[in-house]
Amino acid sequence: MTQVERKLPFPFKKIAVAIAFSPRLEAILAESKRLQDIFNSQMIFIHVGEKNLQQEQYLKHLIHRFGLEHSGNLLLWEEGDPVEIILEKCKEHDIDLIVAGAMEKESLLKYFIGSIARKICRRAKCSVLMLREPSILSKKVLKIVVEGSDHPKTVHTIETALYIAKMAGSLDINIVQESDVSKMALIRSENLGDTETEKQREKVFKEENEKLEDILKCTDCGNIKVNIERMDGKPGYVISSYAREQKADLLMLNSPDTKLNFLDRVFPHDIEYALANLPCDLMIVHSRVEE
Repeated sequence: MTQVERKLPFPFKKIAVAIAFSPRLEAILAESKRLQDIFNSQMIFIHVGEKNLQQEQYLKHLIHRFGLEHSGNLLLWEEGDPVEIILEKCKEHDIDLIVAGAMEKESLLKYFIGSIARKICRRAKCSVLMLREPSILSKKVLKIVVEGSDHPKTVHTIETALYIAKMAGSLDINIVQESDVSKMALIRSENLGDTETEKQREKVFKEENEKLEDILKCTDCGNIKVNIERMDGKPGYVISSYAREQKADLLMLNSPDTKLNFLDRVFPHDIEYALANLPCDLMIVHSRVEE
């Protein structure tokens, strides 16, 4: 079997923005303008719904108002299932990043059925940025919390965090290593003595630390302050709680290895903790397969 070639998640040359006629539409467009200026991106705005002249004129007015009438920008007005259409158009236009607004919490019913933004997040084949509190007023991404798990995708997630930090002028990045409780339980189940159990535990920690240090050695951090935190607990839940406590501006997680389904919400996958109760803006970083 040939090795799968993957495309880096960044740079964000093409950004798709899912828009709807909601009270937060203006804030989403203001955030879009900031993203365009930061990353020098082409913006593709996607609205799914029945087209009428009044709404079309209003949307074009807002795009003009927020300075988004760049010659390369596109406005796509489609009809059909919002999730299917947005994902289809993102594939068609080779999108690097999807942006969508999302409420901090979903109701229990919405959580199990899934909102549009969260469905996109679970199924997208490129990175997704969920804006918890989009704002018309200018704001900076000063503090970024990043997943530092022992996983092949982590290197791309950390590199993407540094890319964003440099482009956006962030002050520091906090990489969180979550000690997987299931891995620790496996060590304890081997009927080892207390001393040997502790040695095995320390060995796992050392190996994980070395892998993370190797990633940072090969990455240009520039003047950005990089902090590393190790925490015990359920992966996904721990880092989400940490991001909330630290009042982070952006939480960045690896994309799931498989397509998430209903059972992942009953028996949560790591990212489901963050999706259920967004601690801040959330980015799921996806290393794409070359097609």
